Amino acid sequence: MFCLLFSLNSGTSCLLLVNARLRPILTSMEHRSYMAEQGGGHKSAWLIFFILLFSSFLSPASSNSLLENTSNNVEKIFPEVIEILPHDSSAFTQGLVFLDGKLYESTGLYGESSIRIVNITTGEIELITNLSEVYFAEGISALNDSIIQLTWRENIGFIYNSSTLENIGNFSIDGEGWGICTTPSGDIWLSDGSYQLSKINQNNLSSIVYSLTVYYNNSPINRLNELECPFDSGVIYSNIWLEDKILAINPSNGDVCVEYDFSEVRKQYENNNSRELNGIAYDNESSFFWVTGKNWSNYYLVDLQISPEICQLSESEIYSDEGIFSPFNTLLIIVVGLFMMPFSWPIFGMIFYKIFRRQTQHPPPPRIIRDTPEEQ
Repeated sequence: MFCLLFSLNSGTSCLLLVNARLRPILTSMEHRSYMAEQGGGHKSAWLIFFILLFSSFLSPASSNSLLENTSNNVEKIFPEVIEILPHDSSAFTQGLVFLDGKLYESTGLYGESSIRIVNITTGEIELITNLSEVYFAEGISALNDSIIQLTWRENIGFIYNSSTLENIGNFSIDGEGWGICTTPSGDIWLSDGSYQLSKINQNNLSSIVYSLTVYYNNSPINRLNELECPFDSGVIYSNIWLEDKILAINPSNGDVCVEYDFSEVRKQYENNNSRELNGIAYDNESSFFWVTGKNWSNYYLVDLQISPEICQLSESEIYSDEGIFSPFNTLLIIVVGLFMMPFSWPIFGMIFYKIFRRQTQHPPPPRIIRDTPEEQ
C-alpha cells in the first residue's frame, strides 16, 4: 500500500522502488558472479589452448596409426629359374656372394665351417679355407678387395684376401652374427636372426650406426638371415630362416615390398635332404641372382629385379626422417600444425585476445540507495 501511495505522489514506479531496495543485495551477488565469469574466461581460453596443443601431438600420431593400419599388400612372386649349377650337397650354406666372376660361399656347423671359391661354370670348388672347430661360420660379403665372414656366437668376424682366402684380420661382433651385405658405396648391413637389421661403420666394423626394424604388412618379421644389398638406390634382400622365401626390404622404413617364394623350386629340383634356402648373391654380369640353400643340390640363377617405384629409393630419401622428433622440430610441427588447422586463425586470435588483453573492464560499483524516512 505504501509503495502504491508513494508512486502516485512521486510518479516513480513501484517496481523500481522494490528493485532499489534489493539492489545492495543483488549488486554484491552480481559482483561475485562477474568475477567468476572473468576467471572462467581465462580458464576457458587456457582449456582451448591446451586442447589444440594436445591435438597437434595427436594428429600426427593419428595419421601414423592410419598409415600403419593400412596394409602394404606385399607382392608375392614365384621366380623363374634361368640357369642351374651343381652345388656341393654336403655344404651347410650360410652365405653367398658374387665377385669378379666367381662365387664365394661360407659354410657352417662346428668342425665343418669354411670359406670357399666356386667355379661359376662347373660348380667345382677352386679354393677352400677351413675354420677352427671352435667357430660356426655364418654370412659373408665383399668389401673392396676382401671378403668379410661372420661367426654365429663367437663374437668375432674374419677378413680374408679375396684372391687367396688368407685371413688378414678380424673384428668383434656384439651379439650373434647371421647375415651381412655391402652396397656398392660401402654401406654394410648385418642381421642377427631378429626382426632388426643393423648398419655398421665401414671404417670400424664393430660399431653400429643405425638399426632398422623390418615390417611385413605392418608387423615386425623375425628370423632375418642371409642378406644381399647390391644397389645404392636401396632394397635389401633377406631370406627368412626355416622358410624358402626371400624378402625385398625398403631400407628407408623397413617395409617388405616383395616376397619371392621358392617353394616350387624346392619341389621341382630339390630332395628330402635339402634344408632351408640360405644363400643370395647378385651377379652383376648378368643382372640376375644366384640362390641356393643348406645342403641343396644346385645353385639357381633367377631374376629378382623389381621396378624402382615399388621399393627402391634414392640415397637422398634414405634415412631422411632421422631426427624428425628433435625438440626444435617437434615445436616447429606444433606451431605449423596449429596455424594450418582448418579455422585455426579465428580460434588462435580468440585465445590470444582472451589471454593477453588488459583487464579494462571492472565490475560496476555497488549502487548506494539512501533510505528516505517514511512519512508518519
